[in-house]
Amino acid sequence: MTPVLALTILLCIYAAGELIAQKTRAVFSTVLSIAILLLLSFWSGILPQTIIEDAQVTGFGNIIAGLLIVSLGTTIDFPELRRQWKVVVISLLCVSGAVAAIIGIGIPLVGRNMAISSAPIFAGGSAATLIMTTALDEKGLTAASTLCIALYVTQKFIGVPIASFLLRRTARQFRENQALVAEYSGPTQECRGTKASGPLQLPQAFARPSVYLSKLGLVALAAHYASDLTGGTVHYFVMCLVMGVIFFTLGFLEKGILAKTQADSLITFFVTILIFSNLAAVTPQQVISVFPSLVLCATCGVAGTVLTGFICARLMHIPFGLAVAYGISCTFGFPTTMLIPWEVSEAFGRTEEEKAAILNYLLPKMLTAGFVTVTIASVLLAGVAVQLL
Repeated sequence: MTPVLALTILLCIYAAGELIAQKTRAVFSTVLSIAILLLLSFWSGILPQTIIEDAQVTGFGNIIAGLLIVSLGTTIDFPELRRQWKVVVISLLCVSGAVAAIIGIGIPLVGRNMAISSAPIFAGGSAATLIMTTALDEKGLTAASTLCIALYVTQKFIGVPIASFLLRRTARQFRENQALVAEYSGPTQECRGTKASGPLQLPQAFARPSVYLSKLGLVALAAHYASDLTGGTVHYFVMCLVMGVIFFTLGFLEKGILAKTQADSLITFFVTILIFSNLAAVTPQQVISVFPSLVLCATCGVAGTVLTGFICARLMHIPFGLAVAYGISCTFGFPTTMLIPWEVSEAFGRTEEEKAAILNYLLPKMLTAGFVTVTIASVLLAGVAVQLL
């Protein structure tokens, strides 16, 4: 397939996903719709499994993802992180509850190796999957490795609709509280940190899309070298987020700088398609062979998350749906933690003020939750799980 044809098909699938999300008021989110369309197309043979490679999305997507994550760092400043201590605590507790449920219930029902190996996968993303599958393949535990891959590529179907439903419910309640709407959409909330201020702030003459892109590239490059200095201990994407926060604080980056580049939609498209590139490798037979274990582990993980979220919501006095959404973010991570709040705000904001308020309320929280669960907790859990096999 020619690159132009492959790219055009993927653009059409992405557009269809956005239209489905709009028509269903985010019941079927963009990422869930895209995943379903791609999976059905791969399994039916309508699309070749190499379409994402043919469109040359993989190489460019991996490069451009760094710029997107750097921009995300500008949405979470240090005062915001201090305010979000509850998000960090609840996210970690919910992931711990999910892992405890998978291991505690799974070991007697599906076996020690299957339960232990699947727990970090439910708790995170590609890094945890890579750690676990490498260790399992070395030990010859093929079934457990297949379960890890199947859980990794299917857990989005579990977490996305749950998070979308809960955030829609939270947004509906939030918009009825006019005091909160005013707080999160008014000048204080909206303008706080929106302009760069600090020793590295550039003059207004540099406020151009090309300059914004260049600054994102420079910070991503700094993150690349900083990651290399750690010997890869700190992942490049993690360093991009950290560098985004640092350079925003220093005034070099503006808040929400990606939108100022006028290329945010195209960049988001590449990164979104990139995260589904592994769907091409999943066959129906692969899913069927580990389906019972997959269902059990996923159910235990969700149950553990919901139960822990319920307890945390009561103890910390936050909406139950929001607490569970923090925990369940481990099943999809970035960029879905960015896309779902956007979709929900567009679907439930009746005015531009409400849309901005809902987005300002949900987005930083979900980004933090996804960062804590997928980037930190899952990798640590995978490192421990490997030693227990």
